[in-house]
Amino acid sequence: MTQHDREPGKYLNTLAFRCTPDLVGDSTVHVRHLDKATFKLWDDFDLQCKRKYVNESAQAPYSIATTVLSMLGGGYVYFEPDHRAPFLASLHPIDSKLLSRVFTLTYFLALGQKVDTIDLTAPPELAKRIANTPEQKYKLADYLTPANDKQPKAPNWVYRTVAWDLARRMAAIPWAISENRKIILRPDTTGGLVGLDDPWENDQGGRYALSRTALRLKTLPNITSPILLLTSRVTRISSSLIFSTTALAEQPGEGHPVLEVTLNGRGGARTVNRLALEALGRLEMDYSILHAIAERSKREQELLGRARENKEAARFPRQHPGQIWPILPKNFSFPIGTGTGMQHLRLLHQHFNEVFGTTAEPLVMREVRMRLPHRPNDPENVSKQELQRRKEEREKNNSKEPLRPRGSLFPTPESIVASIEAAGFKKLRIACLWYRDETRLRMLDTFCKTYGLDPAGLDPKNGEEISLHGGQITAVFHKAFDFLKPGHPEGREEALKKVRVSLLSQDDVLVGAWCETEIPTAEDAQDDGKVDLDDLDAKPQTRHILAGLDVPTQYLKGKDDNGAIKPKAKDHPAEMALLDLYRSLGVIDDRIANALRPEKAGYPVDRIAHVGIHVRQQNRRKGESGQPKVIITATALVPPEVVGGAWTMLGWSSTRPEWQPYRLAQPAFHATAYPEGTGDKKSYRQRWDDAAEIVEHALSDLAEELHGIPYVVTVDELASRRMWDGLQNMHQGSSPEGRTSRYWLPGSSLSHDERPRAVIRINIEDEEVPPPVSTTRIAKSEDSEPAEGETATTLYKVATDFGTPVWIFCNVPRAYDGDGAGRLGSKYTRWEAKRSVYSENKEERRKSEMSQNWYSMTASEIYPLSCANGVSEEALAVVTAKLCHQTLFWSDRSRFPVPLHAARQMDLDHPQYRRTAPLEEKQISEPGAEEFVE
Repeated sequence: MTQHDREPGKYLNTLAFRCTPDLVGDSTVHVRHLDKATFKLWDDFDLQCKRKYVNESAQAPYSIATTVLSMLGGGYVYFEPDHRAPFLASLHPIDSKLLSRVFTLTYFLALGQKVDTIDLTAPPELAKRIANTPEQKYKLADYLTPANDKQPKAPNWVYRTVAWDLARRMAAIPWAISENRKIILRPDTTGGLVGLDDPWENDQGGRYALSRTALRLKTLPNITSPILLLTSRVTRISSSLIFSTTALAEQPGEGHPVLEVTLNGRGGARTVNRLALEALGRLEMDYSILHAIAERSKREQELLGRARENKEAARFPRQHPGQIWPILPKNFSFPIGTGTGMQHLRLLHQHFNEVFGTTAEPLVMREVRMRLPHRPNDPENVSKQELQRRKEEREKNNSKEPLRPRGSLFPTPESIVASIEAAGFKKLRIACLWYRDETRLRMLDTFCKTYGLDPAGLDPKNGEEISLHGGQITAVFHKAFDFLKPGHPEGREEALKKVRVSLLSQDDVLVGAWCETEIPTAEDAQDDGKVDLDDLDAKPQTRHILAGLDVPTQYLKGKDDNGAIKPKAKDHPAEMALLDLYRSLGVIDDRIANALRPEKAGYPVDRIAHVGIHVRQQNRRKGESGQPKVIITATALVPPEVVGGAWTMLGWSSTRPEWQPYRLAQPAFHATAYPEGTGDKKSYRQRWDDAAEIVEHALSDLAEELHGIPYVVTVDELASRRMWDGLQNMHQGSSPEGRTSRYWLPGSSLSHDERPRAVIRINIEDEEVPPPVSTTRIAKSEDSEPAEGETATTLYKVATDFGTPVWIFCNVPRAYDGDGAGRLGSKYTRWEAKRSVYSENKEERRKSEMSQNWYSMTASEIYPLSCANGVSEEALAVVTAKLCHQTLFWSDRSRFPVPLHAARQMDLDHPQYRRTAPLEEKQISEPGAEEFVE
């Protein structure tokens, strides 16, 4: 469908295309399908490796074979020993005799035999069976023909190999990024593209980053073709190889893809797989690039060793990487920012269309007619006439006042009072616990700005209660150094006794605690030897104690690396902390009620409860045993009995499986530890089925709690699809009878009256949701040309082939479009980034654009399914978007709607959840840059 064939409206352009037979053309791959007997031999080999390495998590190191075969077969090789459909795939045919020798070496090297003692004429049975498995040549187009009203059924090897030839075709044509510049793209062995010939370099020189584009085949609900998604990112290159886990390497010879190499070993000693090197040497094949990686690793390890001996920083050469490009881990400071920017993605979209022409079939996504709720902190809504009048007045008075000022992002005091009264209280008291005067003043200043108080002369004494809004909202300040300071847990409960009474919710008074905190440093552990700093963090310790008293809490960081925090302008952290305290108190104000108002004559979304279920696997940490644990939290936004009344929020957790007011459910969850491993060895399927059963009981209890109020359930697809087969794309349009999970969907086993009216699946994973790049507006007049737009912030309906539609909700990051944002990357790419300018003249100075982060649009996929009769899928998609647009405790949008966001935050705030400093607050040095001997 061309643009001229579309109906009038606004359409979203994305880097998502139907992967059709026409798109892949004559592309072929070579595949060997391993039979059950061969897989049984592989499984036995895997068990032998586990015993040899005395590690249940160890796997048979098939990377030996794939590394060797990649070097010998042009780079494109994929081995999948999964029991469901094991296969070995390659772009070019692999000689069976060579295959036998490679797997013979893999087998014996993994089990510890010396390479020169391995008899290649006596292969093990596993190597013989793999080599004797017939190699089939397949035409990809034969497996991409869509079936009517059915999800794609292409085999797994198609998803793993389809990008190989598509990337090569994209790389064959230089990519025009401007009228006078073209970029050479090279295919890599993952099936992606890399701008190896045109790296980005920082202003001072010596630091590099690359453009990398991934091509992935995914599915979307109720679309009969698989979808090809393109995502592009900045890959930053480390000056050292020995701390990297992955490197890109330029292979010798013409036409070979860039090799992505996994590096083995511990940090500071990483290198290429030694056994793969030995195997290539035994086969007498050219492996010069891998040998070069090993030699570089050796040199760097020697340099690091000398630096440690001399107690100096290790200084690795900062120069053009040449053939070897070690990839820097994500969380390290670097003079080249993250993000490619929006123009980069628009040009990539254009390049794809130019390469593939009419075979590039985009998904059609049309804007939904709806009105997003006006948030109090949005620019004021004014008419065109009033806006013009203000412009003229501002010019006349030479004023700098904004034409459309923003309101407060805080709920009104009246709506807070209405919410606490709905919870059965007459008064809200905020207990402020502090130990630095700077933090006390920040809290006080935030109250003054929020409640319109005059700060002059306002200096409450310790323990003095002050009015924030009549007698219905008050605050009391308590200095609590011994309770809040970093250190060990001992003595904290004793220190709390002095203020304990004012923290308890009693006598019609609801109490929340706003506490000062800081991240402990080595200075806090001076007398403690090598104590783990996490053990000195007062935040989880005090949160656990206060949770035991049913006190909702929120924390404000009072100190950073530069000392006590003294904001020079607006104190965003304090404002966000106070908002989040209201969330912990279960305050549902008029902002949320406004977002839940239905569209005119639409489905009554304001008369149903909205439930969010958050699921997370808690992996084992150091010192823990047993299988990974599953953490489940949930919330329910419940409508008032009378229209216009205050909404309420319930909470639930798997450690305290009962529905309570959110203000009690969250502390109850925080007062209990994450579940311990039982030692029972359950299968993957049993573990997730048990988790789904817990949710069934929770929803059954909720139905009883709601007394007949209908409800809908929202879940995060990525976290939840392993629990319920009915959430998975491959099962859309299928019958529940063929499921492998115990339960088809949340609540599917309940009686008709207890079941949710619908399940809403939301997916925010950037690698699975079509990346938006621009919009096109088609006018009603046939003579009008389509109008192009650069950004999108609204809801779009995907034209599906059958069944329930899917919606895409677009977002422009605040860092791109907020106050003072430079909109970097909106008109040009990083290849044209402006360099810094230093000048005595302030107007001439310019900050480097290369060092800054460049932002692109994000998108959330919203998919209502299993809707009961009379329930509107579009109304649910619209209200989900509205509940992302209007948040409880953030100044902008969230990726998840309010109920799911609140359930997730219960878990993130748990005392046992790992606490880390945000990257914006603390940049960590690159590995090796400050390596000293202790």
